[in-house]
Amino acid sequence: MMVEVAFTPTPEDYIAVQRTMFARQMRSRRVMIRMALLVVAAIVVVVIVVLPAGMDAALGAAAGGLGGGLIGIALLAAITWWLLPRRSRRLFAQQRTLHHEHRTTFDAEGMRQVSERADVRIPWSDFPYWHLGRDVMLLYSNDYLAYFVPRRAFADNQLEAAIALIAAAGVERR
Repeated sequence: MMVEVAFTPTPEDYIAVQRTMFARQMRSRRVMIRMALLVVAAIVVVVIVVLPAGMDAALGAAAGGLGGGLIGIALLAAITWWLLPRRSRRLFAQQRTLHHEHRTTFDAEGMRQVSERADVRIPWSDFPYWHLGRDVMLLYSNDYLAYFVPRRAFADNQLEAAIALIAAAGVERR
């Protein structure tokens, strides 16, 4: 079985790629562990520094610091999300290789992506995992780099067939 799709990437496709990757990253176990360690470290420091003033003051300071820290993290994530389309459009404009039609083929061996500027054949074993977002399919080369195919490129049952090929190859879905 083989699935072939053709598409010319748009700035909106690239925004979808960046938003999907950002959302995945924010929900990742690695980010959650780092956030938890940061919160624990902040609470420990606040309790140690304020503890001599009394347990009530230390607990109040720890709770206030935790609340302020979580609000700060949420604010930074929201600002990043809000600025992402502007940054993505600028990066899309700079990356001229994306401005041409791409033909992507999925088969039992792997994925091939052909454009005016490149012809890349990648076996399934080179992809550590893949992700299907609302607007885009991502095939990751590593945690920060992924090949993409917009969902709009797939017709009828092509998306399901491509997913079946990827699953049969044993590439992990995340």
